[in-house]
Amino acid sequence: MMRKMMFCAAFAAALGAVVGTSGQVKADTLITDFNNFVSDALYPSWALPSSTIVSGPNSYDITATGYGSNYKYIGGLGIVGAGNNKLELTVTLEGPPAADGQLGPLVQLIDDDGTNQHFNWYGQTLGSHVLTMDVQPDLNLNTLTHMHMELDPGGFGTSGAYTVKWENLRLINTIPEPSSILLLASSIGLLMGVRRR
Repeated sequence: MMRKMMFCAAFAAALGAVVGTSGQVKADTLITDFNNFVSDALYPSWALPSSTIVSGPNSYDITATGYGSNYKYIGGLGIVGAGNNKLELTVTLEGPPAADGQLGPLVQLIDDDGTNQHFNWYGQTLGSHVLTMDVQPDLNLNTLTHMHMELDPGGFGTSGAYTVKWENLRLINTIPEPSSILLLASSIGLLMGVRRR
């Protein structure tokens, strides 16, 4: 009986370690943390002097009216993102109550052969968001060269100013590590065997 209890305690500790450390196949890959970020080009309402842009240590803030976008060359950043399966954007949206549920932050990534993907998060509420979207398999995450950031004001249109604070953009992997799944399945099998004795 004592031996069985010790085995169960050891099993519980091992299972806790597996669940607590089951990670990801690949570590997250930062595209940009927007620390003192500079756009290479600005379009429509984001072009100066139509907008106010503040690039600081924690975010890249754009205050504008209506649709706006930028261009940024990211080919020299050494991004090696293969193995990740989602794009994650951390962004804060500010504006008058009429903008709530209307603003859509958008990101476009382009690789070295011209394959591109749009990540569109239309109709977001005001406030801070961590937005994710699946990456299409044909986008080469090791050869990303260009990026566009955009804000679609939706039904808010040009009726007032909004502020979009770009805070973090990274590639993430939400698929559990295969060895953790195998270890968890084996542990459950062992527990079932002990319970039958």
